[in-house]
This record gives sequence, structure tokens and C-alpha cells, in this order.
Amino acid sequence: MKRLVLCVILLCVAGIAWSSPPKPSKVKAEVASLKSTHPALKAKSALAQAGAFDVNNPPDRIRVLVGLGASTYFLKDGRPYGLEYALLSGFEAELNRTRAKGLPPIRIQFIPMDSGELIPALLAGEGDIAAGLIPITEGARSLISFSTPYAKDEWCLLGPKSSEITRFDALGETPVLLSSSSLGRRLLAGQGELSALALEDPPLGQSVESLLAEINAGKTAYTIMSRAILKLWGERFKDVQVGSCLAERVELAWVTRPADSGLLAALNRYIATKKVSMDAAIRATQRFLPVDAKAARSEAISPLDKLGFFMPMFQTIAAANNLDWMLLAAIGQKETKLNPVVRKNGPTGVMQVNPSTARAMGVSDPHGNEGNITAAAKYLAYLRKVFSQQGISEDNQLYFMIAAYNAGEGRLAQIRSRTKAQGLDPNVWLGNVEKTAMNQVSKGMVDYVSTVNRYYLAYQSAEKTVAKKASHAVGKNTQ
Repeated sequence: MKRLVLCVILLCVAGIAWSSPPKPSKVKAEVASLKSTHPALKAKSALAQAGAFDVNNPPDRIRVLVGLGASTYFLKDGRPYGLEYALLSGFEAELNRTRAKGLPPIRIQFIPMDSGELIPALLAGEGDIAAGLIPITEGARSLISFSTPYAKDEWCLLGPKSSEITRFDALGETPVLLSSSSLGRRLLAGQGELSALALEDPPLGQSVESLLAEINAGKTAYTIMSRAILKLWGERFKDVQVGSCLAERVELAWVTRPADSGLLAALNRYIATKKVSMDAAIRATQRFLPVDAKAARSEAISPLDKLGFFMPMFQTIAAANNLDWMLLAAIGQKETKLNPVVRKNGPTGVMQVNPSTARAMGVSDPHGNEGNITAAAKYLAYLRKVFSQQGISEDNQLYFMIAAYNAGEGRLAQIRSRTKAQGLDPNVWLGNVEKTAMNQVSKGMVDYVSTVNRYYLAYQSAEKTVAKKASHAVGKNTQ
């Protein structure tokens, strides 16, 4: 019975999920699969291990589990965008504003996943904050902690502009399709305006963006939907009109585990700065919205953007060098935003490879895309071999490969020597070599490694989500 109650509460909390949340065992299986290819996920979060967030000594990394979707979080041209990304981007700056000098900066890592997985994954310790336009529900407070509301939203009647019906009481027996079954049933229960309406649940897996597109095209008549989402997509779907709105406004918040009261307090302080604005987040996101409104299927591998253009080359060259193609993509994104910059002398191409390094790797022409990416891949494979022979763990090999790619082997060797002289471990990046680099040598190197890892993690998480959805769709079609 307790398990049933828990599942019901989680359905209510994961309000923007447009498909049923998976069982916790499935979440763990997905996380385990992702961990196998990215060291940043191989251990539970620092907060989950420590059990509390100490504002005077916070961890270097805070993991945000964010709902992957065309409105909340998506990748375009290999870069992250979305309402939740825009809303939380300033949290990192706020945490670092009072950070003691000499300490590595606190970094926010966004881990995209299906919205229905957010709360189970949070409770499993796989992240520190859950973000996905989550509504505050009193029934869930015994399991999770809600931040102060960062926005208040309205749910309104939407229909095609050609319709003359704009009020709930004028609908009669006309069916109204909910944009989210779990959230809709929870929020709309007991609303007097809706007591006589014929409310229908959406098809499994349908997103609010696709529902808006159907209304805009005249394929679906009416829905009750978030005004914030409509405002975000209003310029794209101009044939949708807003009718009556419900009297009860919906409070949106971020979620932490109850034990992380310090982190919750930090979130609330950030919200209190008034720097969190839904209107600003909408403006920051609008011009990057995916053309087909299907970013929930992930723009990470879309052939319409720059990453999609380079993906076949990344994949082929990475496979030839026993590398993950998304690591190459993450470095390319950091170096040039996937816009090749060709120079005769000095770093060149999409991966900004030095011609001398390319020649050392057996590549005579480092300026063309194929030769440039090949030189980068061969150099990374060479670095991995060097660090492996030095007895460095696979987890730290990745960090050192990225650091050496940025600053060179010699520079990294010097930093590791200084690390050892200070009594720290020269074979461990986080909290050791990273700390030395930050304090004595190069903040830029630390930022570079952190940024590449962010892109790498985002690409991997998005691909896992896409693969799972494709698998689910195939299984559904074969039933």
C-alpha cells in the first residue's frame, strides 16, 4: 500500500511528464548504463554522500536533474537552452559570488532526462536538484522539499483562432484534451468552472508542444495548458488563442531531498535576489526554439544543426580511435562552437589543433574537417595511452586528457608535480590537480575541463533519453 501511495505522489509531482514515470528500478538501470560511459556519473552526488549542503564549504559540483523537452531543456547546435536552463544559469554565479578565493568555482551540471524520472532519480541520490517546471503539491512534502516558488503560472483554455468559444461555460459537451494527465487531474480537480466539462487524457507520450502544433493546425480543438508555455511558443503558433483562465494559479518550484536543507536555503536565497524571471527566461529561449517543436526527441543528434552535420564524421573517426564521438563533439563545441576557424599558423579547424601536433599524429593537412578531427582524435588517444601507462584511473584519464588537450602535456606535468609537492594526489583531478591549477597556474584550464565535461554529459544524457524513447516506441508498435 505504501508503494502505491508513493507512486501516486510521484505522478503528481512529476507534473510535466507526458508519459507515465518509469519504475525506480528502470531509473537505476538507465543511470547505471550512463555511468558506464562517463566518470562524472559513476558515483552518487557529493551531496548524497555527505548528506547535507554546507553553505560555508559547498561541494565543487551540484547536479541538476532537468526535464528534457522542447520548452524546459534542449540542445541546439550542440549548446543547451530552455526555460529551466535559463532560470538556473544564474544560480552558479550566485553561489560563486561569495566563494572564498583560491577555491575551484562551484559548477552546475545539468543532467537531462525524461520528466517522469526526475523525482525518482533525485530520491535515488543521482542528482541534487530536480528542475522541470514542477508544481508545488502538498501531498509530496513528506518525500521531497520544494523551494520558494520561482514563478506562478496560469492554466488557460486554448483553442484555434477560428473558434468563437473562449469561455469554459460555453464549451458544453465539447471534449477538452488535457496537456498533461497527471498534472491536469491534480490541478483541475474541484475546479468549479470545469465540473461539467468532458476532460480527456492526452495520448501516451504526447508533448505540450506537439499539442500546441495540432491546435495551431486545426487538428485538435481545445486544451487547458500553461500560459507560460504558450507565451514561449506564441510567436511560432500564432493561430492559437487564449480563452478563460482558472482562478487558481500554479506555483512552480525546484526540488531537493529533505536532508539537503542547506542547498534548499541557497536556492531560496537565489530566488530572493529577484534575478529569477520567467519572462526573462522566455525571452532568452524563444529565438533558439527547435523549428519542428520536437526537441523532446533531442536536438543533440538532429541533422538540422551543426552537431548533426559533424556527427557522422565524429562517429567514424572516434570509432577508428576507440573514443566516444561525443567527447570529440564536446571539445569541438568548446573550441569553436562547431564553427571551423582556419589559420595557417597556430590552432586551426573545428578542433583548433596545432599543425605541429597534427604532424606528430601523422596528419599532413589539419585544416580540413576530416584531417582536423582525425588529428584531434589521434592526439586524445595518445594522451589516454600515456596516462594509462602512468597508472591513472580511467575516471581521471578523461579529465587529464581534456586538460592536456587544452594546455599541453608539459604544462599539465608541471601542475601535477606541484600538486604532489603540496601533499595532494597528482593522479586525481577533482580536488587535487584541479585545485593546484586553480590556485597557482590557470583558472582557464579548470574552466575548460569543466565546460567540456558539461557538454559531454549533456550529449550522453540526451542520447540515452532518445534511445530509450525509440526503444519504447518500437516495443509499442510491435505489440
